[in-house]
Amino acid sequence: MKSILLILLVTSCATESLMLKKKELLPYKESSQLTKLQGLKKSINLTGVTDLRKTNLYGSAYTGVQYQKTPLTFDETLSALVTDYMTSALEMRNIQVNVESEVNLVIEVEQMWVEEVIEKFQPEKAKCNVKMNFHVNLPNTKWSGSYWAEYLSAGNLGDGTEKLAPTLASCMNEIVEKLINDKKFINLLR
Repeated sequence: MKSILLILLVTSCATESLMLKKKELLPYKESSQLTKLQGLKKSINLTGVTDLRKTNLYGSAYTGVQYQKTPLTFDETLSALVTDYMTSALEMRNIQVNVESEVNLVIEVEQMWVEEVIEKFQPEKAKCNVKMNFHVNLPNTKWSGSYWAEYLSAGNLGDGTEKLAPTLASCMNEIVEKLINDKKFINLLR
């Protein structure tokens, strides 16, 4: 009986995950650039998010007294997470998101990973890697762009798990900035 309880305890600990919340996706101040656009005549219809990642996890953290590597999940699906984040990020930059727009935007998430970085004699940090592909379909025009971002948070005496969501948000903010600074993309909205 003790061996069965031990197996259950070990198995349950191994499958635990740390859940991040969508509302925590706020970039660090130093990486929260917000370019506002003017003179756009067209809005965007965010028609879908495709997950091209090879895992349904978002990264890993070190938890507990023994710093056990723990997988990260979100309180939302990838599609809902990216759709909500991109809608908000685009609208803050004066790009309207409207389901009736003829500018259909499809997003492919190739990579979205954030993890704690623990190095000997160094403060805890977090780093992320995000890669997204964007495809616009208009009646007479097609456009595609691919952008990636890496970000390493500053280290301090705080817990590294608290740096995960803002680090990932910093990567995502950089992706949005690269997208809206692509002249070919913006010309589709003029």
